[in-house]
Amino acid sequence: MPKPTWFDWITVAALVLGPVLALFAQRGLDLLRERKKKRLDIYLTVMSMRALWIHPDSLKAHNLIDTIFDAKGDKPIRDAWSAVIAHVTTRRPQDDEGAARWDSRLVDLRVDLYQVMGKAVGYNHTVDYIKTQIYAPEYHATAEMEWLQIRKQLAKAITDHGIKVVVTESAPLAPQLPPGPAPRVNVPIRR
Repeated sequence: MPKPTWFDWITVAALVLGPVLALFAQRGLDLLRERKKKRLDIYLTVMSMRALWIHPDSLKAHNLIDTIFDAKGDKPIRDAWSAVIAHVTTRRPQDDEGAARWDSRLVDLRVDLYQVMGKAVGYNHTVDYIKTQIYAPEYHATAEMEWLQIRKQLAKAITDHGIKVVVTESAPLAPQLPPGPAPRVNVPIRR
């Protein structure tokens, strides 16, 4: 039997290590694809709900920014998100002019955030596009405000003063028959 050559050893190593290395490479590619998909999903969610800032899905996506965009190259995104958080944790002024300035600043900070997130996932939208290219029918905003008012009033009724029930004497549901013998009813019999 001839002694194995170095070429034989390399062939055996390639047969053993090839599938293992291919599996590791595939797993690495899958992780990269999954990471890219998560980043894109977060971006698409915040962009699709940019007119509905307080919607639960929008809040959930925003709160995942620090978790999903956690690479070194994502520092501008985390910084922009920190600026949004710093602003929304300040008290919104009650006067109309101060509230308008506060709201305008929030919109600007969110637009900055959406721009840097977009660049990270391959989108390059302008400030004007992000601010104005939104389909948000007035009906939906009105309905949301009405639901908010209903929830506030219901919460106030339940928590502040409780639900007040007033019982009053009411008229009988059916007219009362005078006392006496029951009226006689003639029923014809058919033959």
